[in-house]
Amino acid sequence: MTSSVCDLVLLSWNHLEETQPCLESLFECTRTPSRLFIVDNGSEPPVRAFLATVKPRGAIQEIVLLQNETNEGFPRGMNRGIHASSAPFVCLLNNDLRFTEGWLEELIRVAQSSPTVGVVNPSSSTFGSHPPKGMSLAAFAASRQGLRGEYTEVGMCIGFCMLITREVLQRLGGLSEEIERCFFEDEDFCMRAQGVGFHNVVAAGSYVYHTEHQSVQTLPERQMLFVRNKAWCDGKWGRRIRIAWPRLQPLVPRSDELCQWLQQVMQWVRRRTHVYVFAPFPAGQTGERLFRSVGLIPHADVHWYRIPAAFAPWAAAGLILRRTKKHFDIIAAPDMAWAGRMRSLRWWHRADVALADDEGALTVLWKHRSRSQ
Repeated sequence: MTSSVCDLVLLSWNHLEETQPCLESLFECTRTPSRLFIVDNGSEPPVRAFLATVKPRGAIQEIVLLQNETNEGFPRGMNRGIHASSAPFVCLLNNDLRFTEGWLEELIRVAQSSPTVGVVNPSSSTFGSHPPKGMSLAAFAASRQGLRGEYTEVGMCIGFCMLITREVLQRLGGLSEEIERCFFEDEDFCMRAQGVGFHNVVAAGSYVYHTEHQSVQTLPERQMLFVRNKAWCDGKWGRRIRIAWPRLQPLVPRSDELCQWLQQVMQWVRRRTHVYVFAPFPAGQTGERLFRSVGLIPHADVHWYRIPAAFAPWAAAGLILRRTKKHFDIIAAPDMAWAGRMRSLRWWHRADVALADDEGALTVLWKHRSRSQ
């Protein structure tokens, strides 16, 4: 029996050219006492033979190979490792990752920072964070040490490298096996976690590079699976909604009014919603700083657009009307007059309009839009 702080569950299916360097960087960069479950989804004999030779090293004190005879898909494969685990934390891993120093320690640090944090991603190339040309992964990760302890809330974490607390697993069990093979099992899990009061976050100071989808690129049914599982997820949770939210008065950092309004916005982004804020706010401020100025954790699904205070009504309307792709579903209007003008232009922007302080009307529109195609 090991004293594992974290059980790592790595899913393998062929692609030894990815799995070997993934394991090597995992051994080199992991410092937390861990147990590694390698779940092999029916790989070819050479891959099985290699996996049988993998030995514990460093902080990874024990390796358990769980061999499936056929490809059971992502949810069932990961669940086999999840159900065998017992550590306080479980981290699901793809076999196409490259780890950096401190990656796991920072994920755990963030998970322990608040009882509401339940699922944690590292920063990653998956989220558009790439080392500058000529800089190594190790150097890039080291340059981010000043971000340790910081995190951003997100609507969902992605299953390529996803730390889950034991409390969340005790409440939810594993991934849904209603999902066929792959795609959207992570989104469903994160929605379930959010539904019982946990938050999904990205740790700014942990970095893992992801070569992305190497195991599914060759699947002939890849597009079919994506479309089918997306329809399943949208049918269960409703499709994601976009709300345009103009604030015509300047946002004042550290003010009670800002705190109360951001808490209102957070209630919406935790409902599978993106909120686009159009507001005047001081030079040098960012959305993230506004959140932190009132003691709140930033949320990645709140998108910020600075507008001039002197022309705020027209600037906000102009930016909303200029959006020609991925139209807004709802406009949360700041007052009756502005709402009336936007309703008269519905033929152009296609959104429903309600007053921002009329939560009942917004909820009715949100429910209708989330269930419409």
